[in-house]
Amino acid sequence: MDKNTLRKVYLEKRKFLSQAEYERRNQLLYHRLIEFQEIHQFKSIHTFIPIKKNKEPDIFPFIQFLWSKKPKIDIITAISDLKNPVLSHVKITENTTFLENKWGIPEPQDGTPYLVDKIDCVLVPMVVGSKSGHRIGYGKGYYDRFLQKCKSNTKFVGVTLGPLLESNVYANQYDIPMHSMITPFELHDIS
Repeated sequence: MDKNTLRKVYLEKRKFLSQAEYERRNQLLYHRLIEFQEIHQFKSIHTFIPIKKNKEPDIFPFIQFLWSKKPKIDIITAISDLKNPVLSHVKITENTTFLENKWGIPEPQDGTPYLVDKIDCVLVPMVVGSKSGHRIGYGKGYYDRFLQKCKSNTKFVGVTLGPLLESNVYANQYDIPMHSMITPFELHDIS
């Protein structure tokens, strides 16, 4: 299968998860994210805000856990420039308000600008990923451009609700590999 076919197939698989299975996988994912943070002790984590109608991994309980139990950790998310495939980055808090952009992505309306070179970890959404560290996203290239700008020791972590593929997922020269992958079923370190 080529990249576009894999993307289509795995988006369909995610779409047809029952609500109970979607919630079960998110609960397992939540515990894996906490375990991963406990291992690495990041001081700043960049995360995506899920599009729940697309059954994306629901990272929000993990964000709320960090705000409540680890208030010194900076939580950062992105705002998409819909005309150019670039992201700007802001620190969010419990008081941040979100509005959906035209793609249905919840974006902060009142975050504080945050410098990319201060980010320790980036949680990257994946439609599907492989154990070799490659991922397929939505195909717009926003994250690959963003990850190129991060400092050399920033940890890139792919997050998905499905299992990882054993084989490569057709990476090209523009695709930035992940250092780790987190699914409901496993924490997988690449390096």
